[in-house]
Amino acid sequence: WKASEYSRETLLAAGTLGLFCGIAATRPPKSHGCDCEVELTEAQKKLPDELKKLVGAENVSSNVKLRGSRLGKGTAMLVAKPRSLREALRTLELCAKADVAVLPQGANTSLTGGSVPRDDCDRPFVIINMRKAKKILPVGSSPELALCFAGAGIYQLQSELQKRSRDSHSVLGSIFLNPSVAAGVSYGSGGTQIRKGPAFTERALFCRVKADGEVELVDTLGLKLKGEKALDFLDSTETLTEADLDPSCKLPASWPQYRQLLTKLEDKVSRFNADTTGVDCNRSEGKVLILATLHDTFPMPKEVKTVWASCKDITLAHQLKREVCISSPEKMAKSCEYINKATYDAVDQSGRILIKMIELLGMMNLEPLWNLKLFIESVPVPFSTIICDKFLWWFNNILPKSLPPELQKLTDEFDHHMLMEFAEYSDGEIEHLMSRLKKFQSQHPETVRFHVCEDPWSAQRAMLFRFAVAPAFRTYCIGLGQQGLSIDYALPKTFTKYPTLPEAKYPMMHRLVYSHFGCNVYHEDFVFDNKTDVHDAKMAIKKAVEAVGGKLPAEHGHGTEYHAPMDTQKRWMKADPSNTMNPGVGGTSFKKNYL
Repeated sequence: WKASEYSRETLLAAGTLGLFCGIAATRPPKSHGCDCEVELTEAQKKLPDELKKLVGAENVSSNVKLRGSRLGKGTAMLVAKPRSLREALRTLELCAKADVAVLPQGANTSLTGGSVPRDDCDRPFVIINMRKAKKILPVGSSPELALCFAGAGIYQLQSELQKRSRDSHSVLGSIFLNPSVAAGVSYGSGGTQIRKGPAFTERALFCRVKADGEVELVDTLGLKLKGEKALDFLDSTETLTEADLDPSCKLPASWPQYRQLLTKLEDKVSRFNADTTGVDCNRSEGKVLILATLHDTFPMPKEVKTVWASCKDITLAHQLKREVCISSPEKMAKSCEYINKATYDAVDQSGRILIKMIELLGMMNLEPLWNLKLFIESVPVPFSTIICDKFLWWFNNILPKSLPPELQKLTDEFDHHMLMEFAEYSDGEIEHLMSRLKKFQSQHPETVRFHVCEDPWSAQRAMLFRFAVAPAFRTYCIGLGQQGLSIDYALPKTFTKYPTLPEAKYPMMHRLVYSHFGCNVYHEDFVFDNKTDVHDAKMAIKKAVEAVGGKLPAEHGHGTEYHAPMDTQKRWMKADPSNTMNPGVGGTSFKKNYL
């Protein structure tokens, strides 16, 4: 982001005036309601009415301007919201027949521009937003599997499974925005819980557009009913039992043996976005339309202890992680997160209101407010893109510091912090992990300290503080009036330092480092002055990460920001030979047939 510094009075006056004027004013739309500079074909002109007839006029919007959560913006000729799997399949068939570019979308939480249209395409964009197809079907009363329609949210899934004493496959820092399950599969999102691995399944129902424009339904779900019969069955049923599953299907519904992979110390990364493992829906980044996926569920622990540990240096933090959290696949932490001092400072200065709102309103109730913020930022008036974050910045300090006093004291004394969850999946696990932690601390009495969050409020505050990092960073940059850059990457499991970056050429005002530490997957947020070419800096940083064996991106996807490796691009092109789906993603061509 790039933000100039204006006085509070200027922003309030101009923003308020501009907001009223912008909402009241109308701009003459282009003849076909899209910024794509092409003449519509007859089939494309008929498409709006055909889609309205299919999914209902209330579920089709025209000339929709969209902005990504962090970057990317464009105008969709149409946004269609199918309510069922059959409607989604038929919507794609109509779009393919009309020869438009199609962009699957969930909650639009993508951070690399992959979930919004782009205006330099050779065809108008139609978004198929799957949010209304959100059915969740746990398999049986104590389900070891759960089937999710594409629009189901990960927080919604977690809540449903907890009623049945099971845990879901994916817990992300952005879980309070309820991102869709299908988006997690499409991007290979990772998350905080290191026992489970990234979002991955070989059991799915999805569509791809063939070279001749026909839509193919691909079914690897492993139900007794197959193909379109499975599709219609899933639309009509409200329950799913083991009797509905094909017992001969042995395909995995999560990443096989991820705990063994993670605890094996080797010079390889644990997970990354360009991995081509699995059926085409995995890490497809919108090159297929996912309809439904089947996922493993996980046992709920009998007890969880939240522990905050602070270290004097990053190498020592890695040693603690290796000796305590991931020493063996049988007894390992539930989660192991990391933040540095600069990250703590940024959240403390810009995230207090967000943390309080999540605490007061709950996870599920924050999504509408987030969507309202995105809408205000998309209004074409002065300062609309920064006014919400300016308010969050200005009024941040009306609230007290977010962390409990014991943790606050550790952040004052140390620069490197780990937030860990020790869980009782089997008898004695917490005691085992705590004894290892105490032994480690006794060996480093002056350079390592820890605090166990004994009460639920302290544990919740610690977790919310970590989850608030990503959204708070935008507020931080806009509050400072400087540019922000966010990246994510995976480092080899043996790498225990920060990568050396080209800071001499691209001076960094602040370097925020936070990590899914157990997986050695990092997020870095940089604050640059407004003179820096941030795109050039990003590409230089990418080279520096790759020079030490890292992979970038790791879980946010290539989107429109990064060129995917050629084997990944070839896989996408094979799945979508006409380049109908999400053209331009990962450095692929924007043009039909990849011309």
